[in-house]
Amino acid sequence: MPFEMALPSFVQHLRVLEECGLVRSSKDGRVRTYRLDPEGFRGAEDWLEGQRQTWERRLDQLDSYLIQMKETRHD
Repeated sequence: MPFEMALPSFVQHLRVLEECGLVRSSKDGRVRTYRLDPEGFRGAEDWLEGQRQTWERRLDQLDSYLIQMKETRHD
């Protein structure tokens, strides 16, 4: 078995992902196939974009502060 968890636990995780809209499943006979649903990741993508902007701003402020400190020490 390629995964370190029992099949029922694995299926439960997939069910949760499907309920959250991150994956979709289809059944053909006894085989259930799961696919990522890109639309389900939009909320996470939007949140990450906001975080990226926040951290870029903070890092820019830190960079400016460090440059100012360096210039002050050399005066």
